Amino acid sequence: MSKIAVIPCFFVMTSSIASCHPASKEIFVIPRTTSTTISEAEHAGAADAARDANIRIRWNAPTREDDVQQQIAMVEKAVEQKCKGLILTPDQPLALMVPVQRALSAGVPTVILASALPFAPQKNLAYILNDDDMVGQMGALRIGSILKGKGDVAIIGINPQSLSSLSVLRNFVLTIAERFPNIKVVDRRVGANNNVDSELITGQVLQAQPNISAIFSLDSTNTVGAYLALKDQSLAQRIKLVGVQQSTELANAVRAGEVDSLIAENTYLMGLEAVRIVIHPMTQASATIKLPPTLITIENVNSVEVRPLISNDWRASHQ
Repeated sequence: MSKIAVIPCFFVMTSSIASCHPASKEIFVIPRTTSTTISEAEHAGAADAARDANIRIRWNAPTREDDVQQQIAMVEKAVEQKCKGLILTPDQPLALMVPVQRALSAGVPTVILASALPFAPQKNLAYILNDDDMVGQMGALRIGSILKGKGDVAIIGINPQSLSSLSVLRNFVLTIAERFPNIKVVDRRVGANNNVDSELITGQVLQAQPNISAIFSLDSTNTVGAYLALKDQSLAQRIKLVGVQQSTELANAVRAGEVDSLIAENTYLMGLEAVRIVIHPMTQASATIKLPPTLITIENVNSVEVRPLISNDWRASHQ
């Protein structure tokens, strides 16, 4: 059974994150979008850390995951209001480079979650990331196991603008090649930002590659699309679906045996640690924390360890 790793706190005062402007006591927290399992978990973690420190957070995000212009505008507003800190999960990392650079130039302590930018950790800039190497390897090992080392695989949900997505992809492909030479990656598709388009993409894959045995999806939106496409064509039992990122809906599909497994990220811990980093700078020379993923399968989906990762009631889970 996969267990959630306990990550130690990193909160001794150093110069990795500088003190912020005294004009505001609010920390702006801007995820990719709201009302998803992973974004609400991040919100709960940030809120818990802020409450413990007696400070305020301002939680806001685009209503759509592909609305990068709105996310840019929110970052710029945070800088203009001289916020205490900025916690950002970038939708399109390359597009957020200039706004984040402005925040750093203004002295705003900034923590980037989930998707790294092409900036090294520095004064006022820290990262809390998923261990993308491990995510890719975990996906490859799971597919290698359920296919018994033989079959064709398609990869969907690739985000060419995300270093995180490309790292997962690279490690998945390398691990398949090294460990399972009789498994072939026969199709790779860029992902969509909504369920309808992602379902259409999977439909195109199924038409082009009717003999695939498994699909590896790199984010929850495209996993949902793949799940819907497979279910519509009565292929959910024959073609195994392994997805990165979790949701309550997808966890129910795992319970029903219609999705093989999910590789979950702990965004509650991301939000919690990010607020603490803004308040208390890190001790590490390299201000980057990588959190290990958790494999969710039908065997452990109802376990005590996994339940908080797939619940929308994060506050109850972390009482």
